[in-house]
Amino acid sequence: MNNLKTNIRNNLIKQRNSLSSNTVREYSDSIIKNLAPFIEKAQNIMIFMNMQNEVKISDLIEMYPTKTFFIPKIFPKRQMKINKYRKDELILHKFGYYESSSENFYDEKILDLIIVPGLGFDLEKNRIGFGGGFYDTFLTRLRKDGIDIPFVAICYDFQIIEKVPVEGHDVKVDFIVTEKGIY
Repeated sequence: MNNLKTNIRNNLIKQRNSLSSNTVREYSDSIIKNLAPFIEKAQNIMIFMNMQNEVKISDLIEMYPTKTFFIPKIFPKRQMKINKYRKDELILHKFGYYESSSENFYDEKILDLIIVPGLGFDLEKNRIGFGGGFYDTFLTRLRKDGIDIPFVAICYDFQIIEKVPVEGHDVKVDFIVTEKGIY
């Protein structure tokens, strides 16, 4: 199973890395437009800090100045907490994305929406991440705590594959938004 997931990850990263900056901008703009109904219904939104050729989801911060955005911070044992997004507190993580330098963490119950990254998805809403298990652990904990908010994945349409290999700890998302629409 792990070899299959690794092969899928590598293939999708290669495809994503081959996108031109113009294509990334064009697709990201379309994805953000398709995401608007979710954003408009929410006030406290968890996003991730995009890196490389990922969807430019951090653009939401400037587009929706009246919303409050939260970003994840990871810890050992696949643990993740959330900080309020503040540009002046960003530091570069060793994995190549930005996270908050703040130690002020918020209760996840404040969230109205979680935007979930991933490398691959299928139409049954299964997800392949980067393999660290941070999001699966985090999302599982939220569901166990009775937090019933939408988990909305964003990706490029080519990242939707026929079948994602699923393991017991994997968490499905509620919606997938691409440049072509909402699944």
